[in-house]
Amino acid sequence: MTVSHPPVLVTDTRYRASLAAVQSLGRAGYPVAALHTQGDGGAPAAFASKYVKKRVTLPCSAKDADYLELLAQVCGSLGEEFGAAPVVFPVGAATLAQLAEHREELEGHARFLVSPPEVLEAANDKRRVGELARSLGVPAPKEYPCPGGALPEAFPVVVKPRCGEKFGLHAEERYRKAYDPAGFRAAWEAMARYDPQPVVQELLTGEAVGVSLVMDEKSRPVSALCHRRVREYPTQGGPSSCCESVWDGDLVEHAVKLLQGLGFVGLAMVEFKGGKLLEINPRVWGSFPLTYKCGAPLARDYVRASLGEELPLVQGPGYKTGVRMQFVLNDGLACLGYLRQGQPGRGLRGLVDLLNPRVKDGVFSCDDPKPFFRYLKNALGKGGD
Repeated sequence: MTVSHPPVLVTDTRYRASLAAVQSLGRAGYPVAALHTQGDGGAPAAFASKYVKKRVTLPCSAKDADYLELLAQVCGSLGEEFGAAPVVFPVGAATLAQLAEHREELEGHARFLVSPPEVLEAANDKRRVGELARSLGVPAPKEYPCPGGALPEAFPVVVKPRCGEKFGLHAEERYRKAYDPAGFRAAWEAMARYDPQPVVQELLTGEAVGVSLVMDEKSRPVSALCHRRVREYPTQGGPSSCCESVWDGDLVEHAVKLLQGLGFVGLAMVEFKGGKLLEINPRVWGSFPLTYKCGAPLARDYVRASLGEELPLVQGPGYKTGVRMQFVLNDGLACLGYLRQGQPGRGLRGLVDLLNPRVKDGVFSCDDPKPFFRYLKNALGKGGD
């Protein structure tokens, strides 16, 4: 079978973000194949989407040694069936790492846009990213040298390993806040289990804004989305439970400068807080479903850039701003958390959002409702993803 668009293989379908990629690409006319790895657990809600043309399950984990060989076989089969080599849309960090490390083994079977391992490693290294930001004039938090756990010169601070993700830590486990010497010693001890010389930075306050980008093979910005974090769960520093599409040209400029300084290609989200750099997420991020809800074409532009198309540079928002999205289960828990913590205004505003039909759910779509009900069943039975 020959099609007008090449097939796209969306990996790691146990994650919510994969559903948004499936729906975005399916609506754009791409034949979508959804891939699930049994060894990683979870039940893929994306398999229930009407936009999935082919469902593939592999009897392994994305970290296993035979994963890439099996992935190449799947890509070869898709190429024969659809008459064109597929584009791989990697959702999970393990798949991204495999593609980066073994690029040559898969390039004959598929197309994809992934940075080399050393670039991904640098983007995940908070100390290197901070040094790069300061060298490029990108606003960044002050970093305190604390050899052997010596006290910083000022408080409050945040203590974190240079790369928390490689230790398998959840977002809220990758740092500790400290407001005084006793708190710092406890934070240092907790983080030094993962990194003998963790990063110590000033604790940032203010609004959190993420700048999501597709950087093409020449590290040119060809698609962008800005979002502000409205609420998070866990409330002490977890991922977004509610966010809203916005536009901030200055932060986009800072994010592009950073990614180009690394020579980055592919999908990334650069986080800022109070106008200063927080971190780089060099992969698909938790709030990625907002791209589908506000009409930002990041998934489609990733595919086009992977195919070598010369796309125009980002000039402004190519999506609807002011679109608010929530993950209803997590956001409900976040609202309760704010109420318990003595933040009634924030909690009550969240409860209003839960009842507001204009606030979009990150999983439910009227034109493709089945994945939501599968996701809900999974989440209530096993605690969500």
